[in-house]
Amino acid sequence: MRRSFIGGVLGFAVTALALTPAPVSAYPEKPIRIIVPVAAGGSTDLVARIFQMTFDQKKLLTQPLVIVNNAAAGGTVGTRMIKDAEPDGYTLGIWHMGLLTAAAMGVTDYDHTAFDLVGQVGSIDIGLGVKSDSKIGSLKDLVAEAKARKGEVSAATNIGLLPHFVPLMFGREAGVEFRWVQAGGGAVRLRSVLGNHTEFSLFSTPEFVTFGPQGIRPLTLFAEQRHSRIPDVPTAKEAGYNFTFSEAILWLAPKGTPPDRITVVAKAIEAAMQDAEFKKRYDEQGIDPSYIPGPRLRQVLDQRMAGIKAVAAEVKPPQPK
Repeated sequence: MRRSFIGGVLGFAVTALALTPAPVSAYPEKPIRIIVPVAAGGSTDLVARIFQMTFDQKKLLTQPLVIVNNAAAGGTVGTRMIKDAEPDGYTLGIWHMGLLTAAAMGVTDYDHTAFDLVGQVGSIDIGLGVKSDSKIGSLKDLVAEAKARKGEVSAATNIGLLPHFVPLMFGREAGVEFRWVQAGGGAVRLRSVLGNHTEFSLFSTPEFVTFGPQGIRPLTLFAEQRHSRIPDVPTAKEAGYNFTFSEAILWLAPKGTPPDRITVVAKAIEAAMQDAEFKKRYDEQGIDPSYIPGPRLRQVLDQRMAGIKAVAAEVKPPQPK
C-alpha cells in the first residue's frame, strides 16, 4: 500500500507538472522590425532613427530595433507590410498623416482603423521649398507664376500622400493649379527639385534643416507661427493665405497585436521621449515632441479623417464608373 501511495503521489506530480503552462518569456525575445514607408533620409525616417538610437543607448528594450525602409508605390507597399504582418509585436511601423490622406484620396483601401495605434510621437511643421537659385522668391511669387503658367508649374509629389494633398489644398485656397510629378519620399523629392525635374515640393521643417545646405530654400510654412529653427521663413498666413497643416508622426502595429506587447513598446517610447538627448535631437530638427497615447489617438485621427475626407471629396478626380 505504501508503494501504491508513493506511486500515486508521483503520478499526480508528473500530471500536474505536465498541465502547468511553460513560463512565458519576456517580450521581446528577438529584434523588432520597424517598417518605415519612405527612403532613408526623409523626416519620418529621421524620427525612426532617433528612436532607434535612443532605445539602443538607454537599453529601453531587451532587443534592438531594426529599421526597414520601403518606399515603393509612394509608401503604400510599406504601410501594407505593416498592416499584413504577423500581429506578434515583432513588426511595427512609423508613418504619418499620409495614412489618412491616401485613404481619403482613394490611393489605399485602408486607413488608421486597420491598425492598432501605439501612439503619436511628434508633430512637424511643413511647407513649400524650391531650389536655392530658383527665380521664385516667395510664396506670392509661386502663386503668380502658377497663374501665369496655368497647370504648368511642376511639383515633386507623392500621389495621395501629404506632398500631394497639402500643396493641392493650398492651390485650392490660392486659386491655382499645379502639375504633379510623382517622385516619392522627401529624399527623392529633394533630388527631383535639385535636378531641375520639378520646380518645388512640400518639405518638413526637419527636411528644410537637413536639405538646406544641399540647395533647398524654403518659401513658407503652413503653420500658425514661424518656427524657431528657421525663423526667417514666413508662414502662409503672413502672405495672406488662410491655410495651415501639420504632419503627425505615428507608431503603428498590425491589428490584433497583443495589448501587453503594445504597452511594453509604448512605455519605451514614453521613456525615450523624456530623455534629455532625445529632446535635444528633436529640437535640433524642429520636431514638436507632442505625444498622444494609442487609446486617445484613435479619437484624434477619427476627427482629422472626417475633415480630410470632406476636402478630398471636393478635390480628387471622379472615379470611372
